[in-house]
Amino acid sequence: MDSSSEKSKSEGNKHCFYGTCNSDSRYRHRENMEDVFFIPFPKPLTRRQTCEKWIKACGRPDDDFNCSKIKRSTYICSKHFVDGKGPTEKNPDPIPVLLHTDEQMRRFERKRKPPTPRRKVVKISRRDVQSAAECLLDLGKEMSGSHTPSSCEEQDVETMDNDKCTQTDVASKVDKEIQTVYEKEVLNAKIENMLLKNQIKTKGEQENLMNLEAQVDTSLCLKAVKNDGAKMKLFTVLTYEQFLILFKFLGDSVYNLTYWDGKGVAKESSRKGIRKLQPEDEFFLTLVRLRRGYSLDTLAHFFGIAASTVSTIFSTWIQLLYCHFNDLREDMFPERQHLKHNLPRVFRTFKNIRCTIDCTEFFVQMPRDFKRQSNLYSSYKNHHTYKCLVAIAPNGSIVYISDLYEGSISDREIVEKCGFLQYISPGDMVLADRGFTIEDLLLSKQASLNIPPFLGQRSKFTAEEELKTRRIAKARIHVERVIERIKKFKLLSGNIPLSLSPITNQMVFVASCLVNFQEPLVK
Repeated sequence: MDSSSEKSKSEGNKHCFYGTCNSDSRYRHRENMEDVFFIPFPKPLTRRQTCEKWIKACGRPDDDFNCSKIKRSTYICSKHFVDGKGPTEKNPDPIPVLLHTDEQMRRFERKRKPPTPRRKVVKISRRDVQSAAECLLDLGKEMSGSHTPSSCEEQDVETMDNDKCTQTDVASKVDKEIQTVYEKEVLNAKIENMLLKNQIKTKGEQENLMNLEAQVDTSLCLKAVKNDGAKMKLFTVLTYEQFLILFKFLGDSVYNLTYWDGKGVAKESSRKGIRKLQPEDEFFLTLVRLRRGYSLDTLAHFFGIAASTVSTIFSTWIQLLYCHFNDLREDMFPERQHLKHNLPRVFRTFKNIRCTIDCTEFFVQMPRDFKRQSNLYSSYKNHHTYKCLVAIAPNGSIVYISDLYEGSISDREIVEKCGFLQYISPGDMVLADRGFTIEDLLLSKQASLNIPPFLGQRSKFTAEEELKTRRIAKARIHVERVIERIKKFKLLSGNIPLSLSPITNQMVFVASCLVNFQEPLVK
């Protein structure tokens, strides 16, 4: 065995993957294998772009030969490169399989020159030339209003025996003129078409905008939503029937209001003549602002009035609602005897229960005054807040809501100051959380406090204490659900601006009363 065959065997057999090439290292003795060597394919992981270019040059089907098929034993022979010398710096890639001829290889080596523009010669008869010239003259007059000289009238066209030469010269001149006028006509048509399209588009957009504005302007008024129960509840928390009942409850005073702008300055009701909204719409606006928290500018747009007018209407109607609801404060807190007949199952283990209480806080904008900042700051919420006491009956209705206090006040202090204790009768039981250390205050009213037991220094509760804790927690959860309903009034759920401070107390009380119009939480 000769040295070349031994070397080939040691290196492994190599064959070319280019098209239908049959180059194979096992047959180096053949004439077509003289000076042929094999080049490994670029690796897809490191030189993927070059690898894909080589694969494409090989001209084999994609499903038969692609990057996933490339291995260490994949080669291409040197015959498929320029001059058959393998990859060079000037020509590093193989010749595409469709160009692999001697003539095409030369084309592959040299750069392609850009195509030379050619002028097409149009052959027309003399009669056609005259007709075209006349049309050109008429078209020029129509477009510019000025006289365009005709090639027949003002140009001397020498008639030669050679018709071809005459036709070509005249045709070239007329062709230029016709081409120029034609291009102008096309350009004018395109411009006119573009302008018309823009006008149509602009008109359509304006109509759509007007329709949209009309929809927006009518989508938030009492007339538009009163027949849709879901929308009425969304914007006001009331059904339309409840809305009418409450409006009737307010009485004739709604037609003779003294408007208040929040600064203590009253505007007499002599503004009847310039009243832009009906009383029902003003009432609707007030409920929408309280429930949805819309800004003054937004409501001004919806109702077609000034933002300052929205503010005045809202402040006035909140005060009006507060005055009427406040007259019912004592009637809101029913006696224990009335509650016993319809006591929900979850409260039946609590004898003599009168109400469940808890405190809640409302975030407020930080004031500039340092002393007021300190008073409003709640260490529990880490924010400036207003705080109030909420009491609910066993059926989940709100029976008492205190005035607002600064956030730094404790639960016990609120109970002492707010007047809640005056509604407690001997024998009543109040359900509360551990934070309410008011047992002595209730004892003075001959009432009792039921709170979860304290763990103290013990490691765990007794079985009886654990059962009691669960029962209290199961019953107490409803006061938290009621508070959640109050805070669904968007004007109260965010940062209440200081500009609303004069009526924030009234807003919370009115919202709490409106919650009672909803479905009962406990049955």
